[in-house]
Amino acid sequence: MKRKTMIVLGALATVGVAELWHGPLGAAEEVRGDVEREARALLDYYELPQVTARMDDAPLTRRVILNGPADDFQRRALVEKVGALKGVNEVRWDPSSPVINNFPQHQGPLAGAQR
Repeated sequence: MKRKTMIVLGALATVGVAELWHGPLGAAEEVRGDVEREARALLDYYELPQVTARMDDAPLTRRVILNGPADDFQRRALVEKVGALKGVNEVRWDPSSPVINNFPQHQGPLAGAQR
């Protein structure tokens, strides 16, 4: 065979093996399972049972999607903490997740008083 043909066949074989490894042979599912388990343990540690973490459907992106009620502080902290997990490249919040206000304004008798 010609040299160019051998190089092309080698490149195609490499891409094919990589696709099989990240798809049907299960390496992607193993990474997904590990990351989701570690993220769940982290969320449980911080007592946030209503927040969920799932790996994006495109396994090579290594993106985690967080969903659930959280305030601004929790959102920033969780992006940082989950992003530090091994195998995570990016963390995003689902746009449909509600932002809660844990610090409502005080409406007592002195709220409108001037000093």
